[in-house]
Amino acid sequence: MTYSEERLPLALGELYASYGYRKYRMRRFEEYALYVDNMDFLADKNVITFGGADGKLLALRPDVTLSIINNTKADCDCGEKLYYNEAVFRLSGDDGYAEIRQTGVEVIGKVDILAMAEIVELIIKSLAMLSDSYALDVSHSGLIHGIVSSLPVDSKCKAKIYDEIARKGVHNLRAIVRSEGLPEETAASLSALCALSGAPKDVLPALKDIAVGDEAVGALNQLTRLCELLDKRGLGDKIRLDFSVVNHLDYYNGIIYNGFIREYPKAVIVGGQYDKLPEKLGKRAQAIGFAVNLEATPYAAAPPVDIALVYGEDDDVSKVMERADELRAQGKSVYVGMSAPKCRIGTVLAFGKEEDLC
Repeated sequence: MTYSEERLPLALGELYASYGYRKYRMRRFEEYALYVDNMDFLADKNVITFGGADGKLLALRPDVTLSIINNTKADCDCGEKLYYNEAVFRLSGDDGYAEIRQTGVEVIGKVDILAMAEIVELIIKSLAMLSDSYALDVSHSGLIHGIVSSLPVDSKCKAKIYDEIARKGVHNLRAIVRSEGLPEETAASLSALCALSGAPKDVLPALKDIAVGDEAVGALNQLTRLCELLDKRGLGDKIRLDFSVVNHLDYYNGIIYNGFIREYPKAVIVGGQYDKLPEKLGKRAQAIGFAVNLEATPYAAAPPVDIALVYGEDDDVSKVMERADELRAQGKSVYVGMSAPKCRIGTVLAFGKEEDLC
């Protein structure tokens, strides 16, 4: 089912509310200092600013999650499950700025295996509402970071390795390993990690020989438990493990996911676990969530008006209005006028004749 532009955010909100998520209403503006102090957590570093009435420098929010974490009082003992339907504002090369509509959810508090599985379940259901053809790629930052961080190379080299994993650049990965004088086994492990993609039942066994170190092994165990739980929920075949999903490793510290639909070339849903942000803001909490880019979603091509009811100068206008009410009672949107509007109309009817004039 494809939803209209107006209905989709409402339908998604109803889905999240049915899981006990509370709608979070946000301020349009934040103090610019919030973004300056946490620039590393922003996907887009360009922030639109203006002077407030009190002299403080304000900003149109470029990010929803940062505002939510900054304003919530949730902690690991008393968590929050929130959803939102908001817009973010970012600089654009076209008309100076872009308004991007988003909806999404955040779990702030304790992120256990149930919270992770619930988030993935909500993503799958959200994707199914966006398109009949979708895919969800799941990764784990701890697995990728655990393997790469153990390598005896500098931070610049590690950054290059992360980039090549994201690009699935197996040839370049091997070249980097050779240039650093690392063992061939390292090249083989990184290449295998880079190439791994597919159903959990096929990918997880192969990871056992690749995961090295406490961080990577712990991440693999967590990812295995998550996949087992999703499988019990009948969702195991709805996800694909893909470790080229690197996203923003300075931001994410647990599972990461990208959701795709056939109608859009880039990820339409992104997210993951991001404990580093609440920690930076002094919150004693973990956090996980995702955002849906509503600007990238397809909408039903339903006409804005179902029926145009056209009447003449000699018609009884009270009866014309009564007829329009009867049609509206049938669930139709009805435009009444002496001629049909130029906008897209489902059916144009002549009052009294009820004949389709299209």
